[in-house]
Amino acid sequence: MLHYRLIGQPEVAPPHFTSPAIPKGTQVITVVPVDANGQAINGFRQLPPSHDPSQDPGRVSDVFGCTASPAAVADDIYYCAPNAAGADVCWPGGPSTPGTLWCLTDPWDKGLRQVASADPLPHVLPPPTPAPFALLLDDGTQCRLRNGGAWGGRDDGLVAAYGCPNETPAVLMPVRPDGGAAAIDRSQALWTVKVGSLGAGNPHLPPPQTRTVVTAWFAGN
Repeated sequence: MLHYRLIGQPEVAPPHFTSPAIPKGTQVITVVPVDANGQAINGFRQLPPSHDPSQDPGRVSDVFGCTASPAAVADDIYYCAPNAAGADVCWPGGPSTPGTLWCLTDPWDKGLRQVASADPLPHVLPPPTPAPFALLLDDGTQCRLRNGGAWGGRDDGLVAAYGCPNETPAVLMPVRPDGGAAAIDRSQALWTVKVGSLGAGNPHLPPPQTRTVVTAWFAGN
């Protein structure tokens, strides 16, 4: 190590700077917000019904067509229509309230919204390759899995898979006829995504930037 001497001053070592630690791999968290009786656990909370649409991002409490959530890593975690209900990561309300579900918007707020299905909830299995419903990127950006809606576009064939945190910027992915494209590159221990802007129609926009995924959240029991 080199040392520096100032005239008439004692020898001093130069200041030492350390870079922030780079994680060796993406942290994968399985969220379990309710127990078998549909009661909130692990720091999550069940929100009371809201009669003010501005306080209720879903604005819809009646759902139908419930199938497996794309973020599920366990049985009987649901996605329900319509998209306006915001019911893409939901757990059964418990045996005492059949047909009700508690739905999670994101892992940071920890608030669970209740929706109700007029039809009995089917037994569902998790998808073969679940998609995390929330991501934390290396620059601190929080991203949420897209749940339908009319979003902006680009002229390079990439579409939005996650909003960060809303429509733009977004985690982007290519469109393939076979549906085989993925928004997250999981080929290395530290996952990566492409993040870019969206615009009205299909505008020409700057190429997306590669970001690493610090944390990914899935839905479990």
